[in-house]
Amino acid sequence: MYSTWREKKVNATLENDKKATMEDYFLLATRYWNDKLVDFLPVGDPSTAIQTFGEYSDAETAYFSMDYKGCPEAGGKDVKIELIHMRFGTPHVVRNQILFP
Repeated sequence: MYSTWREKKVNATLENDKKATMEDYFLLATRYWNDKLVDFLPVGDPSTAIQTFGEYSDAETAYFSMDYKGCPEAGGKDVKIELIHMRFGTPHVVRNQILFP
């Protein structure tokens, strides 16, 4: 009986770890910058290009390697880039910058 209880506990822990990993990730969001927007978070905005990362270091490297020429969304307009930590469905802005042509 002890081994069955222990196996259930281990399986529950593994499932919780998977769920936490799925609900704890980073987004690199890129979109046109519009100072007239009321909702500044790009999550769910159809005009936003998003890259997803499981590790902060990978997301930060991608954030710092972004330049204006590398943004397909640029098109001669200002571009806002945000590094966002998604934790249990809630976005938290970690870094942001605006790139100009």
